[in-house]
Amino acid sequence: MGLIWLAALAVLAAMLLWWVFPFLARLVGFFIIVNSLLAIVLTPARAIPAQLPWLALGVLVWLLGHWAWAFKHGFWDSRVALRVFSLLGVRRVIPRSTLIDFDADSR
Repeated sequence: MGLIWLAALAVLAAMLLWWVFPFLARLVGFFIIVNSLLAIVLTPARAIPAQLPWLALGVLVWLLGHWAWAFKHGFWDSRVALRVFSLLGVRRVIPRSTLIDFDADSR
């Protein structure tokens, strides 16, 4: 019974993570970005070398949340994410589900 309980708990945790991850990643990434930018603006002499990795991590987590949303739902939730993922270097990681054009027959 212990092994079945552990497997059920792992499946439940994976389902919960799949459901909440895109929103949670975008929210956490946004707060990391805001915190880093505020630290850079308020104390630039001390924060610039220390906050730049945090700023990069915040942008990465925020973009990962948008990527997970697009992978899960098949469309971009914001125009900012669409613009960022259409840049030359980031274009390669676009989920294939967002590239499908459902209105191709209506043209």
